[in-house]
Amino acid sequence: MSYHIIDISTDNVSLSVKDGQLTCRNPDESVCKLPMEDVGAILINCFSAQLHSSFLIEAAKNKIAVILCERFRPVSLVLPVQRSSDTLLTRSQIQAPMKLLRTMWGMTIDAKCANQYELVSRLCPGEEMSLSDFRISMKADTVCKEGNCARLYWNLFSKALDIKGFRRLTQGDGLNGLLNYGYAVLMLRIEQKLLGCGLDPLYGMGHVPRERSLPLAYDMMEPFRPVVDELVFNWVRGMGGAEDVFCVDRPYKTMIQGLMDGRYACRAAESISLDKIVEMTIRNYRDALTSGKASRYKPWIRRSSKWGG
Repeated sequence: MSYHIIDISTDNVSLSVKDGQLTCRNPDESVCKLPMEDVGAILINCFSAQLHSSFLIEAAKNKIAVILCERFRPVSLVLPVQRSSDTLLTRSQIQAPMKLLRTMWGMTIDAKCANQYELVSRLCPGEEMSLSDFRISMKADTVCKEGNCARLYWNLFSKALDIKGFRRLTQGDGLNGLLNYGYAVLMLRIEQKLLGCGLDPLYGMGHVPRERSLPLAYDMMEPFRPVVDELVFNWVRGMGGAEDVFCVDRPYKTMIQGLMDGRYACRAAESISLDKIVEMTIRNYRDALTSGKASRYKPWIRRSSKWGG
């Protein structure tokens, strides 16, 4: 499945299909077209769009998933009558060997720790001892690697912001509130891409399935968390000593919602957007599942000059 994932984010557009062409008519009457055979999935992220019946019927006939979102959260998935756009992929997810999943989960955690280290090494260049401990923790082959790196990471991160006594929590306000909102936006964007690539977010690698949870979305977002952390760090630093620096207000939401537009170096190009990096990573994961080869999975490591998706 090497097709385009189309993101419709402009309000008041009209979607239809004519002569095998997906047609998007914009409010200014301009028209964009793309062959339906080149489309893998369509994300509807705008608040209002007209969907013609021909559009839904042709999407189903071409085995294209249509994902309807509200505030980035997928709320409806319109699939062909076969109930799956890729039965081979569905079986691969359900029947994936535990050894394969454990190997890919280890690769994911390695990438997360590497990206955390890359960030704090730039934020705290004078903390040689702590950074040395971080490197030792990264190389350790233990189940405690993620926790040990996280402890050192947040100590350095909060120290760079001159915030004493910080504890990373999944609830609360202040710095935790900024981080949690950013992670929520990141997770929803990844969920969209998973569904767009035909993967079921319920079947993960490392996170334990729970009620109303999406383990694979949480798994895939791990190496990308430091991207949110850096945005939050720059936001707090840029606001100086303002009283509302830790408020999740409209300006902050606007800033963090643009995280997928950030561009990063890549071997295959001078720079590509985080949106494209996430999609390439998910496609690699899908290839690893269907082939049974963990080597096909390439979690993103920001510092690596070899990463090319």
